[in-house]
Amino acid sequence: MLLLACSEYDLQGKPDDPDEGDETDEETEPTEEPGDPDLTVAPSAIELGARCGVAPEEHTLSLENRGESTLVITDLSISGDGWTLGAFSVPLSIPPRGKELISVSGTVGSAVLVVRSNDPDSPVVEVPLSASADAPPTVTIATPLDGAVLPGATVTRFEAQVADDVTASEVMELTWSSDVDGGLSVASALPSGQVAYAWDGGARTAGSHTVTLSVTDSCGQTTTDSVSVCQDQGYSADSLDLSTWHFEGSARYDTASGWVELTSASNDQSGTAFQTAGVVSADNVLIEFSFYVSGGSGADGISVTALDTTRMTGFVGSAGGGIGYLGLPGWSIEVDTWHNGEYNDPTANDHLSLIFDGYPYTIAAWAELPEMEDGAWHLMSVSVVAPRVTVSVDGITYIDQDVSGNFSFPAYVGFTAATGGATNYHLIDALEVTRYVCDG
Repeated sequence: MLLLACSEYDLQGKPDDPDEGDETDEETEPTEEPGDPDLTVAPSAIELGARCGVAPEEHTLSLENRGESTLVITDLSISGDGWTLGAFSVPLSIPPRGKELISVSGTVGSAVLVVRSNDPDSPVVEVPLSASADAPPTVTIATPLDGAVLPGATVTRFEAQVADDVTASEVMELTWSSDVDGGLSVASALPSGQVAYAWDGGARTAGSHTVTLSVTDSCGQTTTDSVSVCQDQGYSADSLDLSTWHFEGSARYDTASGWVELTSASNDQSGTAFQTAGVVSADNVLIEFSFYVSGGSGADGISVTALDTTRMTGFVGSAGGGIGYLGLPGWSIEVDTWHNGEYNDPTANDHLSLIFDGYPYTIAAWAELPEMEDGAWHLMSVSVVAPRVTVSVDGITYIDQDVSGNFSFPAYVGFTAATGGATNYHLIDALEVTRYVCDG
């Protein structure tokens, strides 16, 4: 009998081929496929801001492939105004981790750079491009207001505000000028844009001016603003050339004391002093001065007189109650300290009277005063803006009314005084005259 031996493994049907049917713990890895291209454009926008002039300004952009396969730029174009592309050719292949540079040039305008590629996530990338033209600076004169009247011999502060989109205020070029007096000042602004100029009325030509502030930025653009003003005239006795004063009668300049003495405390004197360097318009004038009427027995008074230069025949009138102005053409405002019945004085007390053409028998306006012969100086102000006449003494207004009479003539401004049987010192000091040439 033939016996065959077999194993349990064989009985279970183990194949003869040792490579078949035997599984291992390791799995087979799949084959790796390449990644997609990935386009990045830098910068993502170009903003040039405000620019001087129109010359093109070139900028460079990078097209970078951050993916794992070749990036193909299929098209580059610009849509809009003011921008152009540099030289390029498409299609443009960029390997993984590679980049290419392109250029764009801008003048003034807004546009979009459009980049088309095989990037599956961003097949179209748009890059905003913009550049704006430099705007001219702005300037506004805030004070004084248009049409302002500037007092004579005083300083008026001009104030303005400037700004610019490119240039800092403090480095812009600023110039103040007048159409009458020419260049006034080369100025500078504060960082806040504030500009100031001190207008010296005493150094400026009387009359109307157009004052202009010109502002130029770093791009050479200039803007102006103007204001119309009128400069009145004025002078002070302290700065007057005494050779231009005309003294007659008992009047003299007291050099030791620095005032004008119209009369001493002596009988039957008449003295006048007129400033003859220039004429004023008798219908538009402001006169301020100090006077003294004391030191004697009480007569007769002083006047401030606008002497009509077209009709005058002399500078001095009658003594006594005529107070030195009697017979002088023009108008006179007297401080009368003695009652003269023959001249129709309205009161026996000290008083003011407005007289035309040296004729004291007819009084156009008057007001009673407190005692003026008190050994003190008194301040008097006379404003004539015809027909309005305003007179104050020591800050108190005594006459303020419209008056009918002839104010329209060129005049010398001056003072008269007289004594008669009674006396006083009649002195004038601290004279200021504003010769109005402007409609206020």
